[in-house]
Amino acid sequence: MWVHLFTDGVVANDNGHASAGGVIRYHHGNWILGFTHYLGRCSVFEVELWGILDRFLVLLNRGFKRVIVQFDNLEVVKVLQDEAIMDSRMTLLRKIQQIMRIGGQWRIRYIPRENNLIVDYLAKLSLTRSGLPIFDDVPNEVLKILQQDEASG
Repeated sequence: MWVHLFTDGVVANDNGHASAGGVIRYHHGNWILGFTHYLGRCSVFEVELWGILDRFLVLLNRGFKRVIVQFDNLEVVKVLQDEAIMDSRMTLLRKIQQIMRIGGQWRIRYIPRENNLIVDYLAKLSLTRSGLPIFDDVPNEVLKILQQDEASG
């Protein structure tokens, strides 16, 4: 069975602090896990990659090996789909590429930002929390957005 990973990163305009959020859902949309990760200061590109790496490791640890990864950063989508740059000098990107080669089946897809509101909210939420919390249940702060998302299909 394929699962869907939605991920997003955010960098605060006022102080440059960055965080990532993500959700894993079954193919029919039911919540499996949610994540947030405060990262300190880094670029938008780096925060997106950290979000992916964190989630890949959790997915593999939980036994999910067939994943459709969906996020709203077209630059990152292109980099991950480009076979020509599979030997990147960027350590973080190399680690993700290594997992993609040996750790399961991964499909990378771009989705518009308006279809990624749940993880956008989680990413912003983690700007105020530290660590890498994993949510087995939908956080109350996200419940309304999730219900709207499920209603719109």
